[in-house]
Amino acid sequence: LGGSKKGTGLITGITAKVLRKISKWIYFPDNKKGWIKPAITEGSSIIESKKIDLIFSSAPPFSNHLIAERLSEQFKIPFVSDYRDLFSSNQFDVNESDKRKRKKYKLEAEWLSKSSGVTVLDDFAKDLITNIDPSVSGKIKVIPHGFDQDDFKEKDISNFEYKEGKLNWLYSGLFYESNQPDIFLNAIKKVGEKNESFINDIHLHFQGGLDSRIKKLIKRLELEESVTDYGYLPHNISAVNLMEADILWMISSFSESLKQIKSGKLFEYIGAKKPVLGLVHEGEASKILEKYKIGYHARPNNINDVTAKVEEIYQLWKLNKYPEVSDEFVEHYNRKKLSGELATFFDEITKKHEYMNA
Repeated sequence: LGGSKKGTGLITGITAKVLRKISKWIYFPDNKKGWIKPAITEGSSIIESKKIDLIFSSAPPFSNHLIAERLSEQFKIPFVSDYRDLFSSNQFDVNESDKRKRKKYKLEAEWLSKSSGVTVLDDFAKDLITNIDPSVSGKIKVIPHGFDQDDFKEKDISNFEYKEGKLNWLYSGLFYESNQPDIFLNAIKKVGEKNESFINDIHLHFQGGLDSRIKKLIKRLELEESVTDYGYLPHNISAVNLMEADILWMISSFSESLKQIKSGKLFEYIGAKKPVLGLVHEGEASKILEKYKIGYHARPNNINDVTAKVEEIYQLWKLNKYPEVSDEFVEHYNRKKLSGELATFFDEITKKHEYMNA
């Protein structure tokens, strides 16, 4: 991580990316369709040799739902279709032909009607899926991303270089093509130009790796002395480092029309019980940040909005006026609790299935 790729590595990476995109459009419902037949064979063998009460199918790949649907029909076992992403309503699937769109919609409506239950990550996905098949409204459940409390237990392995007397910001993870730190770094620079003490009062930490372009931007903005780049870190270390920072920040600058949360990062941040700044459009993420007592958000495409929010957070830190964390709110996203909710949902479905087939 960090720096530019060399020679054939870059070519291979680009070629692989192009081939994945091409295969995505050639194969239906996705480029994993070749797995359907052997998976049904293997699934049948497992069901015949063990007592299976329910099939849980998670997608993408959406070929999984076809496998679950066919096994469910064959063995009269209920199945739950889980959505980690959207299918016919996916706003990232651009340049699709109308024929393919109709085909996807019809296929999705079919497996939804046959699903005994549906799980999604947020209300945005719930609404879109319910529009495809209104009958789903009585069997769909929102189970969001969450955090693992055990990730925060090994505090002694942290390598976080805390700067005493400063507001320590931390970004955790990689930066992708549509999610770059430019607007945040430029906002930091703008606040520093208005307030001479600001730059001396803050330090920016990055874990995950900064590439050469971002490093050049940091140098051009004269922020080098205020930045620590840890590069790639194992998850156990990066998780406990969240506990050491004063404030965590994230950016999700996908299309403004995309209301979903595309990353579990926000929930890991919440699990650390630290103030969070989310550079996100209005949607599911901004709603959660508003409910989180120490959550803040700004539009990721508006430098004035981001600058104002950075200033606000800085002043709250100076005055030591961050609100108290709501443990009850945080606990809602604990994976143990979420797993319990999923297990209860499964129990309800199997009991209903047993009653209807008694």
